[in-house]
Amino acid sequence: MKTIVTIVILVTESCSPIPYKGALSSGAAVVVDPAAAFAGSNFAFRRPTMLCSPFRFFRQALCLALFGLTLAATAALAAPGTLSLVSMGAGDPDNMSLRAHKTIEAADVFFTMGGRNPHPELTRGKPVHDAEHGLFGQGGGRTRKPADEAEKLRVENRRIIREAVVAGKNVVILDNGDPTVFGPQIGYMKEFADLNPVIVPGLSSFNAANAALRTSVVAGKARAVMLTLGAVNEGRELFLAQAINEGVTLVLFMVRDLDGLVAALRGKVPATMPVAVVANAGSPAKEKVIGATLATLPEKIRGIELGPYLLYIGEAVNL
Repeated sequence: MKTIVTIVILVTESCSPIPYKGALSSGAAVVVDPAAAFAGSNFAFRRPTMLCSPFRFFRQALCLALFGLTLAATAALAAPGTLSLVSMGAGDPDNMSLRAHKTIEAADVFFTMGGRNPHPELTRGKPVHDAEHGLFGQGGGRTRKPADEAEKLRVENRRIIREAVVAGKNVVILDNGDPTVFGPQIGYMKEFADLNPVIVPGLSSFNAANAALRTSVVAGKARAVMLTLGAVNEGRELFLAQAINEGVTLVLFMVRDLDGLVAALRGKVPATMPVAVVANAGSPAKEKVIGATLATLPEKIRGIELGPYLLYIGEAVNL
């Protein structure tokens, strides 16, 4: 339902008629209905039959000023909504930034992974839709749904987001960590680029894990830091080994096969190379930091329930 703002200014006096000389002539009645603007019509200006005043100039100035304010109010009413990709930080909810919290409070529509609502105290009964995983990624994304279901969801999400923004609503896509580092929802930024979406940054798992390590990742012999995937397919182990041997602290995300990774690096990186595993970074009650060497790591973490973790390899993490 459209909001209608009507401003009526009426000044009448017992005097002879004043000739009408234009929209803002001494006509002391100005009726401004923004609904007409929304409908593509012109504003209407009306004057009473009997108008006269020695303060004609004052009334004209007053009419003009209030008309300007009305136009500003109309523009505000007609303004489109917003689309934001908001990081809730890493780990516990209290790692969320103040800006993220304010953006979430102002939101009208939410999108989350799987349509889950892990923080109902923040969404407060507002609609929560499925953002999926990598739905708008390159080449069809990294979505986990069958192709036909994924395409159906793309069409639906496009409709919901665009209709909401046109209606002046604030749409928020919730993510964790840094949305720009292996973030599953970053594709929304390109898909809806014409809506001028913004990213509200937050604490990444990398930042939280660094804090848990309590050491500099570029200390001593370390010359640089590299964030990359913990995979060794297609000969990537040669690339990783070269970086480690040149003094780069490697930070590996999404390590699916730790034993396979260690085996692939064996013989290419010194067995005594320091490594560290940081699990559940940002959640002090569940956080684990395990230091080892490349050779001893598999045995040291065997049987331990880790949860999500980052793997550090390099001289800087000699714990």
